[in-house]
Amino acid sequence: MCSFGVAKTLKRMNICKHTLLCIALLAVMSLPAAAQVRLGVRGGLTVGELRFDRNIIDSDNRAGYTAGLLLDANIPVVGVGIEASVMYVHRNNRLTDYNHVFKRHFIDIPVYARYRLSIPRLERYFAPLVFTGPDFAVLFNDNGPDNYKNSSTYMSWDVGGGVDLFNHLRITATYGIGLSKAMSYIDREYTGNKVEGKDRHWTLSAAYLF
Repeated sequence: MCSFGVAKTLKRMNICKHTLLCIALLAVMSLPAAAQVRLGVRGGLTVGELRFDRNIIDSDNRAGYTAGLLLDANIPVVGVGIEASVMYVHRNNRLTDYNHVFKRHFIDIPVYARYRLSIPRLERYFAPLVFTGPDFAVLFNDNGPDNYKNSSTYMSWDVGGGVDLFNHLRITATYGIGLSKAMSYIDREYTGNKVEGKDRHWTLSAAYLF
């Protein structure tokens, strides 16, 4: 049973690796030759909740954390670019009908279209930016009772903004809206029907671009 779980996790991580490689290659190939491409590291705090499609279950906001790598491609002068990341994300949620904190571990692959505002004479020191795009998540570890089942993959749509400082430090705030189910619950006590939940989360992060 344990070896089967490890094999399953490795398979999912392998899928993530190949997916990120394809996304990065497509992103870079779609940009003009003059585009500036940089790599970076990112870490931050995430706070999220699960919203179910029926009111019989409530979820409390809980803090988690995230860390990973990013690829940033920027077109000079116009300020348009693409940012793709591969992130480890640890999410915590507590359901009010069950006194237990759910710990879920993901590999997230967000891909954003970004606009960076260039302010004359200030761009090297201060440049605000906005971004939006899909976030693909693959679950590789979780805990919880049998009647709750986490989805192995799910997708959200992210919007956010931030600022580049001194051309290397990037601070951002992101809000993610779940598009597909992240968890399902079998209501055995009442109807036996399945109740589905989607993630909503805030993420505050800092990145250093080389």
